[in-house]
Amino acid sequence: MTDAKGVDVRTDSKITAAALLAAAACGDAQAWRLDYTLEAGVLHSDNINLSPVDPVREDVLVPRIDLGLTHAGARVNVDIGAALEYRRYLDDTYGSEFRGTFDGRVNWLLLPERLTWTFADNLGLYPVSLRAPDVPGNLQQTNVFSTGPTLRFRFTPSLQGQAEARWSDAHAEQTGAFDSSRVSGAFRLLHDFSTTRHLSGNLEVEDVDFDDDLLGDDYRRYSAYAGYTQSLARIDLDAALGYSRLEFDRGGDASGPLLRTSLDWRATDRSTFGFGATWRYSDAATSLAEGGAAFDTGLEGVGVGGALITPDVFRERRFDASYLYQGVRLNLASTAYAARFRYERDELVDADRNEVGLGLTLGYLLRPLMTLGLAGEATRRSFIDSDSTDRDYRYGVYFTHQFARRWSWRADLSRYERHGGAGVDSFDENALYLRLIYTR
Repeated sequence: MTDAKGVDVRTDSKITAAALLAAAACGDAQAWRLDYTLEAGVLHSDNINLSPVDPVREDVLVPRIDLGLTHAGARVNVDIGAALEYRRYLDDTYGSEFRGTFDGRVNWLLLPERLTWTFADNLGLYPVSLRAPDVPGNLQQTNVFSTGPTLRFRFTPSLQGQAEARWSDAHAEQTGAFDSSRVSGAFRLLHDFSTTRHLSGNLEVEDVDFDDDLLGDDYRRYSAYAGYTQSLARIDLDAALGYSRLEFDRGGDASGPLLRTSLDWRATDRSTFGFGATWRYSDAATSLAEGGAAFDTGLEGVGVGGALITPDVFRERRFDASYLYQGVRLNLASTAYAARFRYERDELVDADRNEVGLGLTLGYLLRPLMTLGLAGEATRRSFIDSDSTDRDYRYGVYFTHQFARRWSWRADLSRYERHGGAGVDSFDENALYLRLIYTR
């Protein structure tokens, strides 16, 4: 979240540099595809400050732009998605602000079949404290940028080598301890059983240097694992199994298994099931770079992520499941997860936790240009140190009507409830969100 008087130069410059490089590297304008949506919205809330005892009614003007930019060229591939909204609080409960997200990747082919340079950037909106309300004073923009080369070399027709080097930078608006730079390298052997089955052996090294050494403990991560991917007519499998070791500058080390697996099953032409499991050492910057955003109900504008923004390493165990149905009149997207986080630093308060989450969006086409839908999400966080559990629920209904080729409007009626555990307030909020939308 950035004050309306200006944007964070450190964050904005990285995004601009990557986009300019992509545009300069490719002259085939016909291969570019730009889709965007412009919105003029007004949000009414009966508790904009999310207070348990002194709720404040507020009306908020919310102009917004969403865009997607893709390009598949001979030398440059681009995949960018972004959203930016401006919030003007008409009764001045809070100052005006910008909120935005950005998820982009640019691959630039320098030498055919040999050398590629990659740019990746992820900008998100996250709470400073998971237990405090998601109001402007507790929200911050985060950014993780990375760039570097990938060199490929083939030993045999079915065996390929790959060497990677990356430099990364992580930054948060308020949590200064999160700010860091990283240098990493990887060597991989990839064996092709067929065009749909691949086996890999992977060695990775990462050096993490925090900007403030008093708040963050620099460390090195070493990982070795085997990977397997397979794509069938209805099933996609991606699995990795290995081991990681971390060495900290202040002394001590940590090690444990590394497991990542995902399975997508297209049961029918309309139904897709997804399953995933993770067991590893990780940190907030790694999770953000992977695009670990929260489930988006579409009810509240730019969504707030659920990650805890700290510099600290944690052990993560996570299970995910999803279901997607795309029918003629009915569309459904749902997700569920269960996760366990245990941090290496014992002095962190309310960091170790268990989480369970559910998300659902359901849309029904009443008429060819009218849709009525439901959306909701629920999260339960059980904090180990304080033996306390917080429960969050957000749910609502929406209606959309396309009244011209590129014009539509949407109304959302939603409710947000927090049932706080020990030491945390409970509250509820009802909101009405009206939008006029232009789509290209």
